[in-house]
Amino acid sequence: MLEVNKLSCNIGENTILSDISFKVLSGEICTIIGGSGAGKTTILRILCGLEGRFSGDILINNRKIHRNTHYFGLVPQGCSLFNHFTAIDNVAYALRKVKKYSKERAYTIATESLEKFGLSDKLSSYPSSLSGGQKQRVAIARTIVMKPKILLFDEPTSALDPEITRDVVDTIRILSATGMPIIVVTHDLSMARQIATRVIFLDNGNVIEDREAKEFFTKPHSERAKCFLGENI
Repeated sequence: MLEVNKLSCNIGENTILSDISFKVLSGEICTIIGGSGAGKTTILRILCGLEGRFSGDILINNRKIHRNTHYFGLVPQGCSLFNHFTAIDNVAYALRKVKKYSKERAYTIATESLEKFGLSDKLSSYPSSLSGGQKQRVAIARTIVMKPKILLFDEPTSALDPEITRDVVDTIRILSATGMPIIVVTHDLSMARQIATRVIFLDNGNVIEDREAKEFFTKPHSERAKCFLGENI
């Protein structure tokens, strides 16, 4: 379980996050939605250690953590694969450089991970020859092999067509079924409706609503959420 208590982030004179708190339970898919500049991606950056300018506490299984990069696995927007690496090289790279695994062990683990995501025939393919959905699955495989406790997605269906989006949705559901807590930042409300068990709605760095997904999408409480959903139908 992830627990965030009174998380605030100020950059210069700008307040990005203002005293926000939430929990994500095992097996839960929590989507964080809101307009541009609401603070969604900043939350992910803080959790995975890319942004250090914050106050507040982050706990995993009731234990406060300080150096948190290895607890979280981030699948970034746009996948961020190395274009000069094959699929298997992309997945094996961090295993060799960070975990210091031997080449043989790293490539064995990378192969197994890619096979689980239906990419056994793409091990030697470069990103330029992969579809958007295949790139996304390589990025997920690369993150999973590092064995994070919590998985973070930043706009996983950005610029993907509906068929590929369904593929990504199915993959996230499979990962959730293993019991791993998952946080998804997205502008794609259709995708959020399909996968979310809970929704956190942010506006100007504040949590406006934090509710079960079905309740949020059918009967939002706040006028701001009603307006946001209406604008994005």
